[in-house]
Amino acid sequence: MLKIWPKTFLIKNCKIIHMGDWKVMEMKKMVELVKQDFNKNKKFYFEVKKKLKNKLAENIPINQVGSTAIPDMYGKNIMDILVGAVDNDEFENIKNVLESEGFVASKKSKDEIYQFLSSTADETGSGDVHIHLVIIDTERYNEFLILRDYLLISKEEAKKYSNLKQEIIDLGTTDRREYKRIKSEYVTKLLDRAKEWKKTQYYL
Repeated sequence: MLKIWPKTFLIKNCKIIHMGDWKVMEMKKMVELVKQDFNKNKKFYFEVKKKLKNKLAENIPINQVGSTAIPDMYGKNIMDILVGAVDNDEFENIKNVLESEGFVASKKSKDEIYQFLSSTADETGSGDVHIHLVIIDTERYNEFLILRDYLLISKEEAKKYSNLKQEIIDLGTTDRREYKRIKSEYVTKLLDRAKEWKKTQYYL
């Protein structure tokens, strides 16, 4: 969203871009966190999963991941769903089906084993859906599940992660890009701890 002003103004959460004698004010994408309703989101997940199952092959794994899969978490209340593909052919077939159902495939967040899709072409917010289409048995696929399972089993880690997100906002960071950068640094270390925990599960 752009607004053009003939003079320079200092406005929070905006940045000024020079275009000749004019200044273009670009509104930054904002982060809004809420205390997510775990039970309501679980019901919503099963509704979305049912619709996907009606369109995809029965053996395709579909899992709820992300913060809505964890009780008592603060977050943007966006549903994250992990969909697995066994190979590149199935990957492309699933992607095509999802697009035919109205999901929008990102041209930036994709590679040979991963494709991000969202339920809207606009900036996603509360109630929207993110789909992470990933080749099964890759590290990236496993990381989604390991992190979810670790946060489900460790209430202390889940609470710390939830509080961290709220603290980022309390410190004045509401720009999505900056919020994601700070959070990603924490998640990298959190995922390392989750992987160490996962190693111990093979011996139980």
